[in-house]
Amino acid sequence: MTDTDQLPRIFQANIDRFYQRVVMTALSQLSTHTELAVGEAADMDEFLDRCAAMVDNYTANEAAKAFALTLDGMFERQISRMSQMKGLETGSWDRSLKSCAGAAGVDLAAIAVENDLSELHLVANVVRHGEGRSCDTLKAVAPQLWHSPAPDYYDLAPGPTPTSEELRVRPDDLRRYARAIQRFWGHLDRLHGAVLEPPY
Repeated sequence: MTDTDQLPRIFQANIDRFYQRVVMTALSQLSTHTELAVGEAADMDEFLDRCAAMVDNYTANEAAKAFALTLDGMFERQISRMSQMKGLETGSWDRSLKSCAGAAGVDLAAIAVENDLSELHLVANVVRHGEGRSCDTLKAVAPQLWHSPAPDYYDLAPGPTPTSEELRVRPDDLRRYARAIQRFWGHLDRLHGAVLEPPY
């Protein structure tokens, strides 16, 4: 067994620990509201409760976006390291991803992870940079990440809201992204007992 044989198992475990111990734990601690009340409030207490609910949902969305960025960063470093250790073609995120999969004889379309991994990478780019090509591409391929006007989201900044600020990353999206990374590494894992299907 070589060092590179162990990488998929280690990378999969690292993603799993981060997702279960950090992402799921943190999101479970954040209050969210399914619908935000709008219109004139009956009194100051009601007004302040509505403001608090808006802040709760805004904060939860910002946390989810930050976790998507972190998952993408972890995965990007992992595929870069795997590519370098195997002497594969490196460069762009897409090239490194396909090099790793190709070297292991894994068909990304057959294991149904490519769309979720690409979506995650676009989400991370939008979270990092805001408006631009990634935002336009993401909105075209994943319009479900936008819902405007959303009954459960209010942009707290004054003025017009940029498209990138209306991006919504929900817990189910983070689960999909973590699951796709887990499945990717599971299918590249050639050791006995590889986990092909994560339990979430």
